[in-house]
Amino acid sequence: MVDNNIYTISQYVECQTTLAGRITAIDAIIDALYLKTLDAVGSAIYDEVNLNDGQMTVRTKYRTVSDVFDGITVLEKMKQTYVNRLNGRTFRMVSGNIMPLRRGC
Repeated sequence: MVDNNIYTISQYVECQTTLAGRITAIDAIIDALYLKTLDAVGSAIYDEVNLNDGQMTVRTKYRTVSDVFDGITVLEKMKQTYVNRLNGRTFRMVSGNIMPLRRGC
């Protein structure tokens, strides 16, 4: 933990005790990153992203907007891993025989 209850992204996600909590935390970080990216459009200055959920503050710095999008991609992959752990991987097999027949032209 950093001074003044400021956490890194990994510390923020790690503090969540359940998979659902981690998914929610990652969603909050992704939303904050997208909003900060909107602020950066048209501006050459891009410094840091802050997220305050009322219990803790997350602060991280990025050099460029493309760095932010790379971070979002990594967070989305991590989120999908947690979703898969929470729900398990499933698939549905459908027989070709039950597909509706096309009638008419």
